[in-house]
Formats: sequence, C-alpha cells, structure tokens
Amino acid sequence: MFNRLVIICFFLFTNYSYAEKNLTFTKFKVLLDKEVPSILKKNNAPGISIAIVEGQNLIGIFSYGVADIQNKQPISEETLFNVGSISKVVTSWGVMKLVADGKIELDEPINKYLIRWKIPKSSFNADKVTLRNILTHTSGLSLGPYNGWDTSDDLPTIVESLQGNNTGDGVVKLIHEPNTKWLYSGGGYSVVQLLIEDVSGVSFAKFMTDNILSPLGMKNSSFEISSVNAAKLAKPHDKNGKETTMVYFVETAAAGLLTTTSDLAKFNQAVLRDAKGAFIGSNLLSTSLIEEMVKPAPHTGGRWSMSYVVDSENKSLGFAGFNRGWTSLTRSITDKNIGYVILNNSSVGAANNEVDNVLLSSIREN
Repeated sequence: MFNRLVIICFFLFTNYSYAEKNLTFTKFKVLLDKEVPSILKKNNAPGISIAIVEGQNLIGIFSYGVADIQNKQPISEETLFNVGSISKVVTSWGVMKLVADGKIELDEPINKYLIRWKIPKSSFNADKVTLRNILTHTSGLSLGPYNGWDTSDDLPTIVESLQGNNTGDGVVKLIHEPNTKWLYSGGGYSVVQLLIEDVSGVSFAKFMTDNILSPLGMKNSSFEISSVNAAKLAKPHDKNGKETTMVYFVETAAAGLLTTTSDLAKFNQAVLRDAKGAFIGSNLLSTSLIEEMVKPAPHTGGRWSMSYVVDSENKSLGFAGFNRGWTSLTRSITDKNIGYVILNNSSVGAANNEVDNVLLSSIREN
C-alpha cells in the first residue's frame, strides 16, 4: 500500500512539474507569437531565433522568419549564426581556464606570456597591461570593433592582424595609460587569442572547443568557420534586410564564434544556478573565479566585469554582438535565475532590442 502511495505521489508530482514547465513555455510562446512577427515586419528583418532557459532547464526555443530569403528556408534551432562580440565573453571563459590551471596570472604583465608578438613600446607603461584589464577594457589598448574580410582566401595570421594587416582597423598598441579609464578594445581580445595559443601550444579554435564548447555541450559551435556545416549557416542580411556577403575574421576571439540558439543558451546558463545553488558553469571554473569574472571592475562605472556587461538595474549579465549581416544578444537575469539569447541574421539591431524589451519586461513583472 505504501509503495502504491509513493508511486501515485511521484506520478502526481512529475505531472504537476511538467504542467508547470509547459505553462511557462506556453506563456512565452503566446507572448512571442503575438509580438515577434510584427517586430520583424516593422523592422524589415528576415528572421530571429530565441532561446529561454531557467536554471538548468531549457524552457523553449522560438524561431521566426527565414534563414535564407531566396529559398524561404525557415530558421530552426539548428540554424547557425555569427554572434559577433559575444565571442569575447566565451573567449574570457577560455582564457580563465589557463588561470585556473596556473598557466597565467591575472595581474602579471601580459608581455611576460606572449611569444610571437609583444605590446609595442610607447610613452605608456606596457608592464601595466594585464589579462585582468584587457578583459575589462581598461588596458589602454587600441582598436574597437573589427570590420572583417569579404573572403576567406589568403587571410593574415593573428600576429599580422595585430601588426595592422586587418582591413584598416589599425595596429594594436597602447593609446592611454592602463588602469585609468574604460575604452572598448577588440584589439585586446586579439591579444588574448594570441595568449591562449602561445601558452597552450594549440590553435585558439581547438583550445576553445576542447575546454569550453565541448564541456558545455555546444556541439554545433565553433570559432573556425571551415569546421561548421555550411548548409546550416543562415544567410547574412544588411540593415535593410537584403542579403549580403559573409564576413570572415582572423580575430575570432573578438568576433568569430559561430553557434546555434540552443548552443548559446547552454553558455548563457553558465552564470545561472543549479538546483543546489551552485553556478552551472562550475564544472569549468571554480566558484571564486566565476565570481571574480562577473563582479563590476574599477574604472568602468560599474557597467563592466571581466567578461560581461553588468546591468545592475535589471540584475543581469549579458553582451551584444554586431557584425555586418548579424546581430545577437545574451542576457542572464541572475536574481530570477532566467536567461535568454536572441540571434538575428541581419544588421537590423532594432529587432533584437524590441524582443529584449518584451522578454525583460515580462520576466521582471513576474
């Protein structure tokens, strides 16, 4: 009799949990089905894909529009996107693995570890450039976003890019004293890319796959465009929603990650909590290192950590990516333990912003 009661209670509990989860999925589906098609139409954006997670659970993936206007191929959870500068956040987790393994120190001069290239001498003190201030964009290094290349033929090396062979983006150098102010530097993340290769002895893409992407279950993601399934890659579109050419990057740590909505949702979960209250990403890095990564850094006005944009008003950690033909957003709302990602195969960033507002308002109201 007792065993039968246990079985009945278990059946009722699991069905209640399923119903509760299904209601959450239904709530978001009703909301997004109502709002997203009109957002896409108003902004002339071809398509968008959204994943929502809660703790360790995937609430759902919601895709709208097309990956390819010409062939009317619908976006799905297997569609690949370039996520621009969200690559930087993923890269930060990779380089922190080297910190965790004792291969590098956060506050040592970065030149100490670099082999193939060094930060050039200048009137500023290069010994003050460290991994910590590069990750927080307070290193004083130059070069904001990268433009990329129109073809993958004869791309330069990462060292050549740092030396200025990068479609006019410029030489990476010190342009102000480190640890004095915030200045966004994609060039700094190219230094991190070189650092990872020089210290690990393997390619950046392989290191990231082995140490971050695969352990998180991001099996369809890569920092190397030649290794992904080209048939699943969405077509990029310009700010008017018209198809444009693919953009290629040598500086993949700063701008080159290719991923799916479901894969990026797994990365989003790394700073959320599991059922025991631990960081879900604690299988990769220690709690103390993750806490170090996400706390606001000096000289950033409280808006940047060693890896994330910190939105204290909405209690969230996130980042946005903008490359020609692509826009993306990830947001982890830590007090609600809910996160979401928004991937868009066009330069129409307004569509992402509107979807972000819809989701953020709904989550914060509950």
